[in-house]
Amino acid sequence: MDAKSSNQSEAESKVKHLREELRELIRLGEQFGSSKWDTFALKVFRFQAANNAVYGRYVALRGVDPQEVKMCVDIPFLPVETFQSHPVHVFAPDWKSPTQFKSSGTSGSRPSIHHVDDIDWYHEMALKGFELFFGHAHSSKFLGLLPGYLERNDSSLVDMVRHFMLVSGDANPEASFFMRNWSALEDQLNRLREENFENNIYLLGVTHALLQWVDSLDTATALHWSALKLHIFETGGMKGQGPELVRSEVHDRIGKRVFNQAVCSEYGMTELLSQGWSKGNGLFRAPCWMQVLVGSLDDPREWKARGQQGRLHIIDLANIASCAFVSTGDIGRCHNDGSFEVLGRYDHAEVRGCNLMAFDL
Repeated sequence: MDAKSSNQSEAESKVKHLREELRELIRLGEQFGSSKWDTFALKVFRFQAANNAVYGRYVALRGVDPQEVKMCVDIPFLPVETFQSHPVHVFAPDWKSPTQFKSSGTSGSRPSIHHVDDIDWYHEMALKGFELFFGHAHSSKFLGLLPGYLERNDSSLVDMVRHFMLVSGDANPEASFFMRNWSALEDQLNRLREENFENNIYLLGVTHALLQWVDSLDTATALHWSALKLHIFETGGMKGQGPELVRSEVHDRIGKRVFNQAVCSEYGMTELLSQGWSKGNGLFRAPCWMQVLVGSLDDPREWKARGQQGRLHIIDLANIASCAFVSTGDIGRCHNDGSFEVLGRYDHAEVRGCNLMAFDL
């Protein structure tokens, strides 16, 4: 075996070992912030700083010695924009990922690419995160109202929802996805009502499509579904289909139209493997292997206190083969009870003192 193959095999073995450690921490019920989680996070950081060429270069440009970092708040967070221009993974430079998820972006923008080595790992962690907050997916019904995503074959959101459908026992997931065919979606709900379907029904939809759909509903139609255990999830984003709205307005419009129920939310990103989930009021919670921090908009060394607004930084310890420490393009705040809010986008951000987009590997 040559040196290149040996290094690749070593990285794959380390990724596998770290995933087993993560499974064990979850099994033990450890909560983020415990010494075991902190120790594991630092282990993942040092592994990625040494093996992820892009992230390692960023850490070096920040002047950080990975062996000297003793606390998670001292770990450099990679600007999410990096995924638009660099291959972010822990394998050899010429490694070809079997799965590539791409962000939807807007017209003319460069999509982010997440190189995923093991799609089953993504499915496992996404399902674990969902079931932590909403119970077992088995025997539930999942529906997807995702125009703009369904036209592509590289959406992590569509892939996640399709997996949920399969786990729930849906033998034909494609029939449970809808784009702009409101009548087909309504026919599906009507059939479930006629069958007296008693389990949970989860409708995950992109914001602009949900708003267009509920605005087209009449009161009698919506009331017909009141006996169903229907949970509506907005996944964020108008995607250029109208003015951006604050989440409270979106939830008010959807909730009032569909029998005054609370509207749930999903917070996920192409660049991550885990999601935050909200049962209502726009307050998200993350699974135990995912932590949300709030930092300054322009200084990567400054952290904000609970309740203060700033740029969201995500520790996603499921993201072992990529980068587990990501500075997002979202503005939000964290609360004392562990929940967090997403308040808007922070576009065209440049991290002061280190313009990563300009460096060459």
